[in-house]
Amino acid sequence: MKNVSVTMSLVALLLASGAQASDITIKWKVPGKTLGSGYLPKVASDGIENVVTIAESATGLSALEDELGYYAPLTKAQVSWTGIADSLYGPTLQIGHAPSIALAYDGKDNYDTAIEVHQGGQDSESSLWFQLGTNAPPSFSAINWGTATQLGPGHLSGPVFCYPASTCPVVPYDNGYKPTVAADLNGPSLTSATVVEVHQSDKAASVLYYHVGLLTLGPSPSISWGPSLSVGPSLIGATAGSSPTVSVANNVAVLVAEGSGGTLWYSIGLVDTAKSTIAWTKPMSYGAGYNPTVSVWGDGTDLWIGERVLVEAHQVDNSTGSLVYSVGVLSGASPTAITWSTNSSGTPDTNIAYATGCYPSVALAFDGDSKSTSQVSVTETHQTVCGSASATQYAFGDLVGK
Repeated sequence: MKNVSVTMSLVALLLASGAQASDITIKWKVPGKTLGSGYLPKVASDGIENVVTIAESATGLSALEDELGYYAPLTKAQVSWTGIADSLYGPTLQIGHAPSIALAYDGKDNYDTAIEVHQGGQDSESSLWFQLGTNAPPSFSAINWGTATQLGPGHLSGPVFCYPASTCPVVPYDNGYKPTVAADLNGPSLTSATVVEVHQSDKAASVLYYHVGLLTLGPSPSISWGPSLSVGPSLIGATAGSSPTVSVANNVAVLVAEGSGGTLWYSIGLVDTAKSTIAWTKPMSYGAGYNPTVSVWGDGTDLWIGERVLVEAHQVDNSTGSLVYSVGVLSGASPTAITWSTNSSGTPDTNIAYATGCYPSVALAFDGDSKSTSQVSVTETHQTVCGSASATQYAFGDLVGK
């Protein structure tokens, strides 16, 4: 982690609680409050100070809006939002679909660098775009976005066999659908962060592609993207899915997505920052549902059992209805599976209902609440109605031992 005092406090509190890998749950302090309105909202945290949402203002290709919040004084134990949804400009008004956002804490300058990705309306519906921004002084109340740029390099539509590899054609820009982006909040650097982006290659369930990027933090942030690669050992053996969400903790990535017929699967990947590649495990089914989301936290050594903790949430039905969550951990330096929290009978205690709505999104953080068992919090957002712009609600709670 980037903050030694955070690490020591986290270890002490969790060891004192006697919490185990098998008995973690969420204690909700804010079960649900209306935040605003929008379509396909996503939430992200910088892991220590701030939280942000991003959404479309309407369905289809529409204006993109973000809203910042910060972890309120400890007595409130909630997120304090600005109450202002800002439209994204870069420099013109950003029109797009399915935006996703990530924050990375700049430990040197003490503010955030932001990155967002979306399907673009600037070129065509399937073009992928990204923007970098900073939650910079003096106000710290809004993200100042830079110029929107097409995501690249891209990938070819089918396998190409060429030798040597340097002679293979290069596609300058990438196209895709429903992109998701995450920044590694548990890496060792104060001035840079690993970023992972994943997207569908078609509108329906299709081959998933990813990029690894190195994000340089600071007042003038920049990013260097690696190639567009399929999730899987090769394009021929690539993994198909839809509605992906990715999260990264100290170079371990967790990807969740829908398979066919409402099945849900996850894959764990080890990020090679030198090669800009990820070695993904074979997808593992973990139930049924829709629009899954995941957030993982920890560097693999500083949690109460020396492992990374994660929260997953999804819709039970493919329409407005029950939202459920599960808590799990990743064991070891090279984890290959999620160990889900269990109940008193020793069976997985998953699919815990917590709200009604659709399109859930979760973000874990160390929010500094010394009254919490773990000091690791979860911020969640969702829409109240599927299929159109509607009220967005947020929930906030802490990970605790049962």
